[in-house]
Amino acid sequence: MLLQSLVAAAAPTPAMPAFRLRKLRGKKAQLLHWRSEIPDLSVPKSRFAARCPARCPAALGVIPVLYGLRTQPPRRLRRPRTRQPRPSLRRGASALDTRSVEAPIDLAAQERMRRWCEENAPAPVGAARERSELRGRILEAVDVLEAGLVERSLEARILLLAAFCGEHLLLLGPPGTAKSLLARRLVRFVGSDAVFFERLLTRFSVPEELFGPLSLKGLENDQYVRQTTGYLPEASIAFVDEIFKANSAILNSLLSIVNERVFDNGPDRVWVPLRCLVCASNEVPETEELDALYDRLLFRLVVRPVSDAALGELLRVTRAGVEPRADAADSEVTPFPLSLEDAAQALRGAATVTLREEVVEIFKDARSYLTSKKEVVSDRRLGQAARMLQLVAWTCGRREVELCDCALLAHVLWSTLDLMQPFQHWLRGRLARGAPRPAASPARALRGLLGGLVERVESERIELDELGKELKVFEEVVQKEILEKERQQALLREHCWLAPAQQEELIEAIEEELEQGSRALLLEVYRLEEVRESMPGELANYARERRSQGELPATDPMPGSRSFVQKLQRPIWIHSSRIPLCFGCQASEPETKSSSATMCKLLPT
Repeated sequence: MLLQSLVAAAAPTPAMPAFRLRKLRGKKAQLLHWRSEIPDLSVPKSRFAARCPARCPAALGVIPVLYGLRTQPPRRLRRPRTRQPRPSLRRGASALDTRSVEAPIDLAAQERMRRWCEENAPAPVGAARERSELRGRILEAVDVLEAGLVERSLEARILLLAAFCGEHLLLLGPPGTAKSLLARRLVRFVGSDAVFFERLLTRFSVPEELFGPLSLKGLENDQYVRQTTGYLPEASIAFVDEIFKANSAILNSLLSIVNERVFDNGPDRVWVPLRCLVCASNEVPETEELDALYDRLLFRLVVRPVSDAALGELLRVTRAGVEPRADAADSEVTPFPLSLEDAAQALRGAATVTLREEVVEIFKDARSYLTSKKEVVSDRRLGQAARMLQLVAWTCGRREVELCDCALLAHVLWSTLDLMQPFQHWLRGRLARGAPRPAASPARALRGLLGGLVERVESERIELDELGKELKVFEEVVQKEILEKERQQALLREHCWLAPAQQEELIEAIEEELEQGSRALLLEVYRLEEVRESMPGELANYARERRSQGELPATDPMPGSRSFVQKLQRPIWIHSSRIPLCFGCQASEPETKSSSATMCKLLPT
């Protein structure tokens, strides 16, 4: 009876605050639970009652409960308590039940997100401009090169690109992977008068095997000249296997042929019509005397055997008797879709293509990354890579080099096999972020700014109208960032020099960056706008509850940094939108202008 009277004393009154009601109801439930757990209430309680100086009935009623707690096993009674979010104790603020508010707010924000995505769906690149006629013939030429081959789409594209640019290619891989066959098919690109030269070098190879024998008539006339007919100095396309087994006597003449396209034949310097030198090897060079030749080979590809997934297709092609022979490309009567005139026109057009600021930053960051790995990229290689990207952009029908074109740097800048995969992984992530600085992508920087804005909302240091203006600027900037990344995805799907597997990898990387970065940030902005419009009085409580649950971004998104402002001291440019985000100025009041103006002073003081 005493316990029941104690429980009844905890009855709520109409004048009690909300948090006091919840506390008393929890105490009541706990007392009822204790009463159900006590096996026997008729225990002697004299030694317990002696501790109460007033010997009040309430104390006598609590004694059996205390005795029951001492006699029952603790693990049955110590049940975890669910911690409810405490309401705001600020004057004028009402308690907010986030479970009843977040669902409609989230639905409304997702509906706004869906409508915006439908209204701003990226149009196909071919519908916005006239398709490049040259681009179509490039795809046809790639199909001719890889006809009858399995998993050689990337090799065919890079080989044709090297011949288009007048550069050279190194293929690393075991024998029997169609390296020489691809080089032999490339002869049709040069024309009917093209000369193909092929040689396998060993440690005992002599210069006569590559440059021709000495002329006997020249020796009679005291002239040291060679008969170069049918040898490398007169070849249009050359394939040299095990190139790094060449000795110093071969290297001295080979360097001038590869770089300057000249050959010193006795007292005369002869022009060499070499369009592309395709080299093959099982390993990268390890001696310093081969570094000069290795640096002159712009493209580097690792050719692997056919994977297990495509092994069945390889066996079917072989069993059907249509495996490409060595002379299969030469025996065809259909003309090759491309010619040297197309390459000359492309080189002239590439001179008019400009490099965007983001592309220049990619080159800087790539060189810094390789330098940190103890790898040096020569100025010659960087210049050749830039000219190659200009030609790629022109053949795709563009006047600027885009970020998607920089994916080809994965086959250009690395030097060692141990560094190839780490560099390609780094480059893919760098292109997916798409920011001028790898440590501060626009979505990451905006997340920090939004965190500062939410902190001001939580502390009620910003007016509703002012908040609406700043959220509108945030919305426009993030939308432009999303549209830029989606445009890059559309350009990747239309790219003629990237293999389908490479396109899909980069598209998926950009999509993951969008889902975790810009799109998630835009959805948070929409949520705040919905709360500001529908429940302005609960905005501070909503921001506080969402922050306590870890949903809203923090002020400093960079762990380990002392200050977000100290970390980013210069403006961050968001691609073509050109909206700088200034982190150097801190004022007591924010200042927002139009969407094309500087979004400044958004950090809390």
